[in-house]
Amino acid sequence: MFLLNLLIFVNINKALAVNKNLSFQSHLFLLKLGLFKLAQIKSICVAINQSNINVYKKYSQSDIDKLLATVDYLKIDDIKVDLEFIQKIEVSRKAYKSNSSNQINYFINLDNGYEKYIEAMKSKYKKELRREVRRFYEAFETVELVYFNQQDEVSRFMTDMHIIHNKSWKNGTLNELETDTLNELVDKRLWLGAILYANGEPISYMHGTLNSDDEYLLIHNGYDDSSKHLKPGKVLISKIIENHMQFNIRSIDFGSGSSVYKKIFCNDANDIYSALITPKRSKYSFLFQVQAWLDAFYLIVKRTSERLNLDHKLRSIVRKS
Repeated sequence: MFLLNLLIFVNINKALAVNKNLSFQSHLFLLKLGLFKLAQIKSICVAINQSNINVYKKYSQSDIDKLLATVDYLKIDDIKVDLEFIQKIEVSRKAYKSNSSNQINYFINLDNGYEKYIEAMKSKYKKELRREVRRFYEAFETVELVYFNQQDEVSRFMTDMHIIHNKSWKNGTLNELETDTLNELVDKRLWLGAILYANGEPISYMHGTLNSDDEYLLIHNGYDDSSKHLKPGKVLISKIIENHMQFNIRSIDFGSGSSVYKKIFCNDANDIYSALITPKRSKYSFLFQVQAWLDAFYLIVKRTSERLNLDHKLRSIVRKS
């Protein structure tokens, strides 16, 4: 499998005309075959999520068309299912929705406390998790979990997060988050970061927003790939769950997607809607269709590899590429 090192630049000057109140952002649209990145395309979008969805629900079809004339596409992330809005936003437009797992929101419900959560976990996962946490702590002289939620801690978090991310298999997929944005969240007491250090070195991280319902909403997480055999990502999540009352966390929302760790940790889920929306005759309409074909082909490859017990080898190849 050859990777195409293609980078398509889109004129971003048109974005200057966008109302500053809109959630306008630069974004990398990835053409990929499973985890194989074939191309990354620099684009401009308007981000729509549950925090600002009510603004866009008031838009007429004409308003939506005008908005799409200023950007490449609308990026809708993890909103609650609203059939009326979905029909309005999709009609006469091209929508890319990725796979079905991206239409399900996975989260950890901790309403009954840590002990009840662990009791309800499948025995297989419980034993596996305890064994992995013990093995991780035995592998290092010192292990420390550090939380970040103060202004004077943001800079250190950002530095160590990037150190980890640059050693992660996710390297290159991190949407830049400005320090000023985190500082604004910190001012409102709406942000929490966590980094696991082993022998003084940052090895895994997670950060997200805290809302008034005591929900911890994941922004991003990752781990040093050279230590993946010690499961640093799972260890970090397990310790955050164990310490959830330290920050009065009642649920941890991991968003959509079918990552293995969600299957292990998450005990609840609900339907959501995520999509990229663009005019039908735009160049991104064509790119969305290409990606849909790639998704369909990869699904065939994935199912075949699972039947032949080759899926672990494929993931290993991807991580080394």
